[in-house]
Amino acid sequence: MALVATGNINSPYQVLGVVHATASRTPKAGGCGRAGGLPVQEAYEDVTQALLNAALASGGDGVIHVGYDYRESSANLGCNNTQPVFEVYGWGTAVKTRV
Repeated sequence: MALVATGNINSPYQVLGVVHATASRTPKAGGCGRAGGLPVQEAYEDVTQALLNAALASGGDGVIHVGYDYRESSANLGCNNTQPVFEVYGWGTAVKTRV
């Protein structure tokens, strides 16, 4: 059972340690033109999956007390074009549930 929770869970578990992950996204563009909005949801989903992958790699089956922070920045992506960047940082506690 793989799980991700922003709080505690109502099952016994063993704490394996803290896990961290980051993701950043720029507008999807074809070429050097400015595109529509930033893929914010995609960045959060990628960070969440990375947290879960880190927990699984440490022998766990979930992450609890997950938290997120974000910032909007900018990057030069070529063609003398500065693009916005959406960056997400996530953390949580890797756990192994006991059945």
